[in-house]
Amino acid sequence: MSPSPWQKTKERYAYQGWRSMLVRTFLQPDGKERDYDVIENGAYVVVAAFTANRDAILIRQFRPGPEQVLSSFCEGYIDTSESPEQAAARELLEETGYQAGNIQYMRTLHTAYSTEKRICLLATDCTPTQAPSGDADEFLEVFTLPLAEFKEWMQLDESAFYSLDITLLALQKLGW
Repeated sequence: MSPSPWQKTKERYAYQGWRSMLVRTFLQPDGKERDYDVIENGAYVVVAAFTANRDAILIRQFRPGPEQVLSSFCEGYIDTSESPEQAAARELLEETGYQAGNIQYMRTLHTAYSTEKRICLLATDCTPTQAPSGDADEFLEVFTLPLAEFKEWMQLDESAFYSLDITLLALQKLGW
């Protein structure tokens, strides 16, 4: 038997802030109602960025959830007047100082207990054009890794790299 969508019977905010917590009540196939905590979060882009020489462009920063410094591709929220591609170009330039020669959509990912949409884009032929100028609460370190070294590094636990899903999409799309 294939799963079917559940019927939402109620929804309320448990907390409202920069990210909010919803409590959604669903009527399930067994006839019982159950509550689920759901993080309300907007759409954002994550940008797998590479130079013409195949160097991955990455950032390191402290992340409050796991309370540690993690590495990733750059990412950020989409402003209301922007397309995902425009947001990707802006975030890449702000966070890394690189400008993309080409940006293309790859895929939209969802998480099980969040309303967020994680829009994955690929930026290629990136060149440094300015110093990074992230938001006031972003304390970033930008670094690059040659492709071969990047492939090895991202598999190490101690790399604390959390963009594995978009890396797989990007490397497959590029045939690398």
